[in-house]
Amino acid sequence: MRSGRGHAVTITITTLSSIIAAAGALGTASFGIVEGLKWTALGTAGFSSIGSYLGHDLMGCLRTAYGPDFERLLRAQYRQDSQSQSVLAKSLRQGVRIGLTSAQAENVARFLGTVSPAALKQAVEAVESARQLGDADRAIIGRFELAADARIASALSRAQDAYLGWVRGSASACAIGLGVFAALLVGSDVADGLLVGIVAVPLAPIANDVVAALQAATKAMRGS
Repeated sequence: MRSGRGHAVTITITTLSSIIAAAGALGTASFGIVEGLKWTALGTAGFSSIGSYLGHDLMGCLRTAYGPDFERLLRAQYRQDSQSQSVLAKSLRQGVRIGLTSAQAENVARFLGTVSPAALKQAVEAVESARQLGDADRAIIGRFELAADARIASALSRAQDAYLGWVRGSASACAIGLGVFAALLVGSDVADGLLVGIVAVPLAPIANDVVAALQAATKAMRGS
């Protein structure tokens, strides 16, 4: 690295530790800035993955359960709880159970692939007519629920991966922009600010551990 006057700066363990700590702080701050932007489209990044994993028929169950504006409801829950997704997961699980009708049952069963279309339709018809369910009907409904829950879990995992990818990418862009701006502000090389910005987000969770490891290694080397 170079100083604002273009002179090379001697890198020591102390200065390297300071640089790593500062880069980690920049990464943490960038994550905080991105978190504050959840009100934008970034807050629902990855939401579309849910629909593609659940498919038309399970999404139809959700429409039946929550009405034609169901996507708006689910999107709001996703934005509120885009990391743990516990509220949304509960709504999805309950929605496919409540919204399953005999008209949809066979298509849903074919999509899930683990239950008999005819048997599931028969069981749902029994529920709709308030007839007492036999053991076979309860078993088929139980299998449907397990298969639907597995599909929902996969959909939420994929959505979370996409969301975190967007968050990390946005935080990295923010960190790079701030790093370059800071370099220009203090008269340092733009390349230095670019480098700090690039490593800031990956370093943010482990910066303190890296600094501690460097200091411990230095003490060990001096003591040997």
